[in-house]
Parts: sequence; structure tokens; C-alpha cells
Amino acid sequence: MPSSNARYRINAVAEATGLSTASLRAWERRYGIPSPTRGDSGYRLYTEADIDQVRRMVDLGDQGVAPSEAARIVRAEALQAAAIPVDEPPGADSDAYDAMVSRLLAAAEALDQEALESELYAAMGMGSAWTVYERIFSPVLVRIGAGWAEGRITVGHEHLASQSLGTALRSLVRLLRRPEAGRVIALACVEDEQHDLPLYGVAVLAATLGWQPRIVGPRTPPDALAVVVEQTRPALVGLSITVPLVPDDPEALFERYAKACGDVPWVLGGTFAAKYRGPVEAAGGQIFSGGAGALRALLEGT
Repeated sequence: MPSSNARYRINAVAEATGLSTASLRAWERRYGIPSPTRGDSGYRLYTEADIDQVRRMVDLGDQGVAPSEAARIVRAEALQAAAIPVDEPPGADSDAYDAMVSRLLAAAEALDQEALESELYAAMGMGSAWTVYERIFSPVLVRIGAGWAEGRITVGHEHLASQSLGTALRSLVRLLRRPEAGRVIALACVEDEQHDLPLYGVAVLAATLGWQPRIVGPRTPPDALAVVVEQTRPALVGLSITVPLVPDDPEALFERYAKACGDVPWVLGGTFAAKYRGPVEAAGGQIFSGGAGALRALLEGT
């Protein structure tokens, strides 16, 4: 369903911004700006915000900024304006989020990277950074992973989607970072764990709540984590695990992670975290297995 605020046809937007209709369609296709909805008749419908974003891109272009860079700046400004709220805005349309998830999945399954990136740009303007992650990016990642596990899609589809989503998530985290943020949270995957996208979901919420995320990334052995802890002095360390340990010697490994963290609290999350509850808690760590509410409570209570 089109937004109730989307009422301008493409010719009206062209007249208001000075761009041709062909340029508007090209910017939409290449940069995701503007991001119109479709009316019942199939016509593009634009909001005042769409027009403002196009005008801003035009102004930047007049200053010599390339269109691709102008689009990045406009998206950054939109994200910064929407980044502070963590909760879903009142009246948010669940069907709109579900429809976006379906479009992203369709683009990924078609291996249409241009369409995938265009939809991702549009998704990033659908709410606060955390809402976009929780309601759109996370469901897409889960369903892509399930499709690969069930043999419905190939590893190529999974890699394409993960790469594009990873780029979008890294942009969200980078745009949310504030130099004046206080507490540091260090986020890393345990050694042999290469799937680091879940770390970015935690980082988005942490940055929104005023933390300074430090994402170490995949395959982080205890010795490397120890250096990060020593240099960044985090208030919390988050480790992620989505596959079983290889070799499976959890007691020794988590003792080493505990030593690396020193007196800094640390938690282990991810789909396989509960499997290692015993050795993690014996080493002084904590298992995280809750959803968004529990994550928020953990961050606010640390």
C-alpha cells in the first residue's frame, strides 16, 4: 500500500526539482533516491520527503559533488535524523516491512544486485536504524540462511545477499557512531567463526543507546581479543558463535577468552551459544539468548 503521504506524481516532482522524469527514474534505479511507492494504478507516488531529498541531491550536484556521493550524503542525513528512536514509531505499518523483506529476498534469489542495493537504500529510510535492522535486515538474513540450509538457494545467493546487507549494516553503524559516545562495547566472533553480520545488529542497537561499538570481526582468537580489550578498555565484550567449535574443547577455549577479557564482563551469543553454557559460566562469562528486549536491557543495565 502506498504511504498516505505519497501523493505527488513524477511530473510534479520533475517540475518542483528541475530534474527530468528520465533523470528521476535513473536516480531511483542507480542510487535509491527518490524511493517512490506505487499507487493502485501502478504510477509512482512521491512524498514531500522524496522531493526534499532530490532537491538536496541537486544542490550537492551544483556544488560539484558526484551523484553517487550526493546520494550517500543524503542517506546519511536521513539516517542521522531517524537514528535516535529505538522503538518502532507509532502506527508503523507491519505490512510495509514484510513487503520490503519479500522484495529483498526476491532480488537476492534473482541474483539482481542492482535491485537488491536499490531496495536496501529504500529500506534504510523506513524507520530508525534499529527498526530497519530488526524488522527488515534480520528477517532477510534469517530467511536467506534457512533457504541455504534447506537447499532452496545456493551459496552464491547467500554470499550476494550477505555482502550487500553487510555493506548496508556497516553504513548504519558508521553513521550512528558519535565521537562523544561514552562506554565502549567490543564485539567479536569466536575463533573459527566467520559469520560476523550478527555483530552489526548488536552494534546498531548499542550505538543507538549511546555506546561506542568496536567491531573486531570474524575469527578472533583470545590473544587478539586481549589486545583489543587492553587498548579500547570496553565496558562489555560480546562474542558470537553460530557454528560448533572446531576442535571442540570449550573449557580451555573459554578460559582463554575469560583471561583475555580480564575484569571486563563478557557474554556469548548466537545460535550455538546455549550449547556452551556450562564452560562459559564456569569461566565467568554469561550466555545471551534473548531477543531485542533482552539485548536492550543488557546494554542499559551494564
